Amino acid sequence: MAAVVVRRRLALAGAPLLPTYRQLAAAAIPIPIPKVNEDEHSGAFLRWLRSKAGSGISSVLRIGTSPLGRSLFASQPIQEGDCILQLPHTAQLTQDKLPREVRLLLDDDAAVAGDTAANVAVLLMMEQRLGHESGWAPYVISLPAKDQMHNMMFWDLDELDMVRHSPVYDEAIKQKEQVRKQFSAAKPALEHFPHLFEEIKLEDFMHSSALVSSRAWQTSRGVSLVPFADFLNHDGASDSILVYDEEKAVSEVIADRNYAVGEQVMIRYGKYSNAMLALNFGFTLSRNIYDQAHIWIDMSEQDPLYKKKLDIWEKHRTPKSQHMCSSGCARTSFAIKEVKYSGNKGVGIPQALRAFVRIFCATSIEELEEMAVEAAENDGRLARRPLKHAEREVHAHRKLLLHLDNMIQGHSTAIEQLETIDGAASRSMHPFRKEMAKNLLAGELQILQSAYAWVANYCKTVACT
Repeated sequence: MAAVVVRRRLALAGAPLLPTYRQLAAAAIPIPIPKVNEDEHSGAFLRWLRSKAGSGISSVLRIGTSPLGRSLFASQPIQEGDCILQLPHTAQLTQDKLPREVRLLLDDDAAVAGDTAANVAVLLMMEQRLGHESGWAPYVISLPAKDQMHNMMFWDLDELDMVRHSPVYDEAIKQKEQVRKQFSAAKPALEHFPHLFEEIKLEDFMHSSALVSSRAWQTSRGVSLVPFADFLNHDGASDSILVYDEEKAVSEVIADRNYAVGEQVMIRYGKYSNAMLALNFGFTLSRNIYDQAHIWIDMSEQDPLYKKKLDIWEKHRTPKSQHMCSSGCARTSFAIKEVKYSGNKGVGIPQALRAFVRIFCATSIEELEEMAVEAAENDGRLARRPLKHAEREVHAHRKLLLHLDNMIQGHSTAIEQLETIDGAASRSMHPFRKEMAKNLLAGELQILQSAYAWVANYCKTVACT
């Protein structure tokens, strides 16, 4: 069975993905059996990497091709528990390989100081500029070009408009601005080294940043780009992960099952929603078991009890996630997962969200103070229990239903528009990004609908008691 492929941001990296494969997978079209065709470049790549590492990387894996791009296959029988890959820290692209004088200048600016991911992106820019003169050339040329990447930082405003009903829209705008800010901060420092960077362009920095965000690994020593590990693809059911051994200073993978010769070897990368995958990795899944939807709820300053509600929420809520919106309201974000449990707990709907709507709908100071007293007498968490008055409990949850319904309508309309869009407007959108937007919105819609169904049933149950 073909595995779904994802990458883990700053933790685990997978092989470059081909949009054609993802479209085949989304359409449930049978995927051809991978062929292990080790080409001349693969052999040169491995010889270079062994030389860089000063030791063997793996005696049981070989590079081949599959619909996923370059992949790793068992060249010998592999047993569960075998160490199948080891790569020392010295053979990883890390910020300590950036020239010291460059790092010192970068550290002078607060926008990039201490940001190991930004430093690795700068290092990657330098190695790309050096071309074949780079000591990392065999690895650098194996990375995808900008036009092969679909991270949302590359989407234009028309493409981003496809997901305007999802909170990921705001996150993508913020990410674009953050990358521009980092570039503006780094550029003056990099201009001191024309022999290393030549002309310094925003598009080059964005490309390097996207490569780092989608392919880098996080270790105790910071962010690393790890050659060869980029070719391991993801199996969500796998228990194999890449880990960093501090004592041996190596990254390694332990097989979680047996593999026959010629079988593609998989590891597990992480558990990401489609919004996270689209934002940082440049793809989405048609069926993502780890998907979630973010819901923002506003507490308007026009509410006479606004300050009291805000004070009591600030005192008791965890985690602290409030943001102020431009219209003068307190905004709090909650992540919802698909609700599959029909009981009163509503697994998938955060208790903090239900607490918020109870506070949001309070109509008197006495009611708020009663909540605070109850929190103090128990575990300190505010409004985590049903309100004593059934009518007030139902009223609060119906407010949540209204909010969910508005989001459902917005997502449904957006999906319909994507299905019917044609002509010049359709031609201006990258077809793969359009498919990403559909997957993202459809996944969030399913979660919102499951939450709505549970809350509606809860209101009915409470009203009948």
